[in-house]
Amino acid sequence: MKKTNFLELFYKNAGYVAVILISLAYIAGSFIMISATGKTVYEIIAGGIISMIVGLLINGVFRSVGLRRGEEDEKTVSTANLYAETLDGVVPHIDKLQDFCDVENVRALSTIRKKILARAGMKYDDCFDENGVVRCFDYELYRDEQIENASKRQRRKYLKINRQRRRAYNKAVGVKIKQLSPAILTSDNVKENDPFDFGKSKKEYSSQQNISDIASRVVMAIIFGYFGVSLASEINLAVLIWNTMQIVMYIASGVVQMYTTYTWIVNDHRIGVIKKIDCLQKFKLWSEKRL
Repeated sequence: MKKTNFLELFYKNAGYVAVILISLAYIAGSFIMISATGKTVYEIIAGGIISMIVGLLINGVFRSVGLRRGEEDEKTVSTANLYAETLDGVVPHIDKLQDFCDVENVRALSTIRKKILARAGMKYDDCFDENGVVRCFDYELYRDEQIENASKRQRRKYLKINRQRRRAYNKAVGVKIKQLSPAILTSDNVKENDPFDFGKSKKEYSSQQNISDIASRVVMAIIFGYFGVSLASEINLAVLIWNTMQIVMYIASGVVQMYTTYTWIVNDHRIGVIKKIDCLQKFKLWSEKRL
């Protein structure tokens, strides 16, 4: 039976640890009275910057732990190994990968266009050919022959439907997708509104989290910098409790960040890799049929 060390036990119960820390910080607030410090703007900025740096460092450490733990997870390792094996398997056909991507791009774009046109009751073949080239749309194809003798209400309804079809046609013609490419399939690239949905890269995820961290830490730094605490006896214990509360909140936030990062690696990022594997396996079959 595999032994569970302290770090594994801590990680498995990270959510509970965060709740306990936040609860303790809130309870500690009962022993102090919150009031404005009366600090100058420069003192607030100086104290706030220090607080922000401490918060960022703590959160960064926990995020790194979450990334490492996620990468070491059995499911992540298994998926990474399968991805590497799949890449090795398509190497003999790699010269055809761009052609495959072109075919898949046409297919994916046509799927999106069909959905847009279907909502307006229009046929894809009336607007595009088999290669996705735009046809000059003929609205007479959808014209009701009895409309000439219809009532004004029916005519207005027809004109409304015709406007909807025109908008759908223009939207289908102008829709853009991020093109599938060999670089995306063979590297840890990022997704940017593309129908293949391979997810974000670890670098993109970390950068995004850093921006979010800075924004949240700025707010917390201003709050902790502007407000101070005092006890009836005016002893330093108040400052100690207040600073401890800050650290506890930062640690609790870091624990949540660690768990969120781990979950993202094991679920979202891994699912993106699996989709790449499926696409590469599809490419291999496609290439073998062309031999």
